[in-house]
Amino acid sequence: MTPDRLVAMLLVIAVVAAWCRLWLWQRGAPVRSPSWRVAALAALQPVLAGALYLTLFAPSRQITADTLVIATEGAPRLIQTGTGETIVALPEAGAIPGAQREPDLATALRRHTAAAAIRIVGSGLVARDRPAAARMTVTYAAPSVPRGLVALTPPGPVAPGARFDVLARIEGGGSATLVDPAGRVVDTARPDADGNVVLHGVARVAGIALFGLRLTGGDTAAVPVVTVAAAPARAVILAGAPGPEVKFLRRWAADAGLTSQEQLAVGGGLALGEAPTTFAGYDLAVLDDRSWTALGGGARAALVQAVRGGMGLIVRLTGPVPHNWQVAGLATGGGASIVPLRLAPAAPSQAALDARRGPGSRDAPASLAAPLDEVPELSRVATTIGGIPLLRDARGTPFAAWRNVGRGRVAIVSLVDSFALVTSGNGDAYADLWSTLATTIGRAGSSGAGPGSETLAWAGQRTIVCDIPAAGATAVAPDGATTALLADPAARGCAGYWPRLPGWHRIAGGLRYIHAAGALPQVRAAERRDATLALVGDRAASIAGARGDDHAPSWRWFLLFLAAVGLTWWLERRRR
Repeated sequence: MTPDRLVAMLLVIAVVAAWCRLWLWQRGAPVRSPSWRVAALAALQPVLAGALYLTLFAPSRQITADTLVIATEGAPRLIQTGTGETIVALPEAGAIPGAQREPDLATALRRHTAAAAIRIVGSGLVARDRPAAARMTVTYAAPSVPRGLVALTPPGPVAPGARFDVLARIEGGGSATLVDPAGRVVDTARPDADGNVVLHGVARVAGIALFGLRLTGGDTAAVPVVTVAAAPARAVILAGAPGPEVKFLRRWAADAGLTSQEQLAVGGGLALGEAPTTFAGYDLAVLDDRSWTALGGGARAALVQAVRGGMGLIVRLTGPVPHNWQVAGLATGGGASIVPLRLAPAAPSQAALDARRGPGSRDAPASLAAPLDEVPELSRVATTIGGIPLLRDARGTPFAAWRNVGRGRVAIVSLVDSFALVTSGNGDAYADLWSTLATTIGRAGSSGAGPGSETLAWAGQRTIVCDIPAAGATAVAPDGATTALLADPAARGCAGYWPRLPGWHRIAGGLRYIHAAGALPQVRAAERRDATLALVGDRAASIAGARGDDHAPSWRWFLLFLAAVGLTWWLERRRR
């Protein structure tokens, strides 16, 4: 029970008690008082109680505050306003009759100090005005989501030969196609029920490139890809017996630029190569199940300790394993048989596959590559692997999974004969498979271009740059102009940059693509819409036309209470 209700209940009881006292006093008095005197005293009791209650809990009064109607980009020319509403047009809005032009929302709020709420009309606030709106009560009737491309996430820096992913969201259906800088189709996919679509491509040599995203409706978008030369990573390969799987794995490591050390057991206690004395300096270790078992307890403990320090560990299964067989806590369900496995198509069409493979080289000419439909049937151990699925077959069955162990990762691969991809002319699929494993499981940062994604930036609009190596970093525009980055005091290592020209900018030693000011209009509109909707919270429920509550002064009720007390005392003490 709230205090005001408790006091009200006590005052009601006091009024009833006062009436009972008057009745008993009148009944037991030798000379009865006049009826008007008794009636006046009875009427004063609720007046006393009411005045005392209003003195303690003064009633609230509603104060109508001004509301600013903020016209943003896409706002209609004619905007209906109510009582106490003033229209303010931001620079992105068109011609609005009767609207006051303001350079930004913060300036508008400083000039209209009586405004307690804002009503946003149009596609929403840009990043410049959102901090000022965060402290206001916001109402926003969001327009419908525009059709076409409404979200795009380019890939982060990738290593040469690695696969990259392009994420997009499409409203209104259709399909999306990724094309390389030469205009050749790389991948085609249709969005899911939520409109999300993921397209895959392959980076070639180190440098910058502009891929393209095409939609069925005709929309196009530039997809910048930065390929960074990978720093040589150190890998160790241990095998319990020689064979084609180890042979092609060593060849892949050499082609991928890994500095590897190998040891192959040949039987009779003999081995080819030399095992490392410590695993601490390696970025990736690839073992099979037999070499994992032959390491012994001390060597396995040292290997797991290196994984906890950040190294990646991949264990290949070469045959059936017992139930609950595990590697550093990553267990398998056990498998007593070998079952067939077929990989999903590497590309949606033969032309897309040719574009991904590239022109070939002297050692691996494109003429020797197998067609799209000639992918061999592989084999895997019929076991389930606990952890996070990493690789799946055409039916969606995982044949590789991983888990975190300290700062490193451990993975188990149940694929037995991945080398058959190379011997059948599908060397690109083999390289993609092992590159995915090495990139995901290997030591973070060893490739020089870890997985990630880039945010979009437009000319004439502020963009945030983080992970700046030192203070005083600069940005170089395509025309050669140098601009000092403005450090953000609230976020260490981040700064703001206002690019003037579209194109490739060198920012703090890295490359960043800036889109033209009018590029991707649906993406920008959807971004403004979603960000503005995030500002609308429970605060809007407390207003109906921007109203606020305030308590009226209680001294008037206190004076009424004193007057009623004095009159009651005089009536009770009156002798005549």
